[in-house]
Amino acid sequence: MSGVIVKNPNREQWICDAAYYKSVSRNFDPHYQLSDWLAAEQDYLTMLQCNAPQKNSTVKKMGLRHLAKSLPATSGQK
Repeated sequence: MSGVIVKNPNREQWICDAAYYKSVSRNFDPHYQLSDWLAAEQDYLTMLQCNAPQKNSTVKKMGLRHLAKSLPATSGQK
């Protein structure tokens, strides 16, 4: 599925996918469900700000995985 391009992704679906990949990076630790979702929402807003000047921008699914990897996998954060 690498390299798949999603045009004009639905906000909820984008956040859901990003939160999923964040959860994968934590081995699905249930203590992080909310923080993964909130971090994914923040990533979505950041992505919108970065792409704001561009018209008809696309988001690669692989980008979601990179966002998930950028989240530290520490056990002290809930």
